Amino acid sequence: MVHDSRCPKSARRLPPRYGLAVVAVGIGIAGASGHAVAWADPGTADSPRTTASHSSATTDHGPKKSTQDHRTRPGRSSTKDDTQDKGPTGGTAVSDTDTKPTQPAAETANIANPQQDSTPTQRKPSAVRQDPAPDTPTGKSHAVQAAPTRVRAAAKQLTTVAATLTGGTIKTQATEPKQPDATGAPQPSLKTKAIPLTAKLAAATSSVEAPSTPTPSTPTPPQPLSPIAKLAELPGRVINSVLQALDITVSANGPKSPINFQPVDEALFAAFRRVEASLGLDKTPAAQPTPPPLTYTGPATGKTPTVSQFLNAAAAEYVLGGTPGDLKPFTVNGKQMQSTNTLSGESAKAWVTPQGQIIVAYQGTTGGTNLLANPVIAVSQIITDAQVIFTNTTPQAFTDSLAFEQQVAAEAAKQGYSQDDIFVTGHSLGGWEAEYVAQQTGVGGIGFESPGINTTVPGNGANSGFVNVETYGDTAAYFSTDLPALQPFVPPYVPGGGTKPHYGSIVMIGDPNATTPLVNAASLWGPNPVGDVIFVVDILGNFFEHHLPGMQAYNLGVTPDPGVVPWLGATMGPVESGYGDMTIPELQKAASDAGTLITP
Repeated sequence: MVHDSRCPKSARRLPPRYGLAVVAVGIGIAGASGHAVAWADPGTADSPRTTASHSSATTDHGPKKSTQDHRTRPGRSSTKDDTQDKGPTGGTAVSDTDTKPTQPAAETANIANPQQDSTPTQRKPSAVRQDPAPDTPTGKSHAVQAAPTRVRAAAKQLTTVAATLTGGTIKTQATEPKQPDATGAPQPSLKTKAIPLTAKLAAATSSVEAPSTPTPSTPTPPQPLSPIAKLAELPGRVINSVLQALDITVSANGPKSPINFQPVDEALFAAFRRVEASLGLDKTPAAQPTPPPLTYTGPATGKTPTVSQFLNAAAAEYVLGGTPGDLKPFTVNGKQMQSTNTLSGESAKAWVTPQGQIIVAYQGTTGGTNLLANPVIAVSQIITDAQVIFTNTTPQAFTDSLAFEQQVAAEAAKQGYSQDDIFVTGHSLGGWEAEYVAQQTGVGGIGFESPGINTTVPGNGANSGFVNVETYGDTAAYFSTDLPALQPFVPPYVPGGGTKPHYGSIVMIGDPNATTPLVNAASLWGPNPVGDVIFVVDILGNFFEHHLPGMQAYNLGVTPDPGVVPWLGATMGPVESGYGDMTIPELQKAASDAGTLITP
């Protein structure tokens, strides 16, 4: 006798293929769909139970009347074929009455194994109900509601197989064939059905959990100047060529001057030292405090520009139309990034080293031969110097310098540079500004012949990546409270600090005996006007004798490229062979070993 499928007798004895179809409904969709579904038991209006969590933006209030899921699943089109039974090997079968949202793979695993956390979706196992009361069918899917208890048991075993994933690999469990049902026909082994379903689930899970490795950015090589920018720089380069012919400026690739001012310079400073001796300024002064040495314990190497690259970039700010050594302009839209504020005295340019690092170089007082193009800025720069020395305030030129460095950093990031690729430098006032920028931002660099600053931080950057290179006897270096020499003209000396300390460790170069005249002249300050005049004249003479970049180039073993009046000064003290090729960590280590690294 053939029974209709609606016959009660047939309903009591469903053939095995219907049980497996229902299993595919509950598991196949869960493995293929990207939406979440959970066992739910909303109960009646008076029931305290609520529906389980949903991944949809809107709340699902129960079964919908539509027989088609219109949501597009990952990697599949939203067509009518998605709602049809694809047979036992397709891995998916959707009931024509099941319209509940489907569940992602990781959460399906949690239904069978609540202890396994669903990491990609950050779901909590407690939010998923496994076994609702069998007498409350209102929250269950229609497919499961129509299945007998034995089918639900088979589904639970199958989901356990599907959920056992280790590192994106499937562990198949040996599932024994079921006992024969009431008709006497044994049920097929679920092991043969678990492989295609769990394979789809493993693929979906691995696609979610696969970590994405960020691609490191590579700095864009410096772009050449545009034709208009080159034309704008042409007058300065022509003027600089004339100055090179007059021995005012020098360049490794420029014309060599037939004029030599070196003998005249040496004669003038020899006469100056005789005047100091006649005034007794060369005598051994009273015992002076010794600045505490700093032992460098950082790395011996590091990716930074070299000492010569820093010095040439700083010296180039004094040369109209000058280009530091093998550095290239850091360009944006065909123009070099530079900044000039004539009212505050700030002026700077950005350069790129062959190693792919950016140096922001700030201009020192007067601007050197830039006076020919902008003489007014020299007045602003001298006022800025006086403000730092005689007040406790921060001049506008310092904040302008900080703003320019931040602009360079922003543009550099767009071109693939990191913050670690940016450094600052400058000489005299430019070194002051570099100090301030390093203190405020943490960038590394080297400042040459810079005084102390009015803003202080704990430790004064002793272990930072910024270094002050100071020459013994240079007046500017001793306008600070962490180097003794000019007291009482400057505030009291405090070992490793005070009100006007340097920021960053201090590397001393040159002849230590060159400080003696400064100490003796400072002792004359105050009691009478004659002593004050002697002091002022002597600090000015020592300023020109030791302060200019040519003297640092001599003591550091660097060939100026470019340089301005490189012959002006007195070449005193040892030449630190090899310092010019050192990076910042190498310089600190070498100075520490030599006992010339000072605590700021």
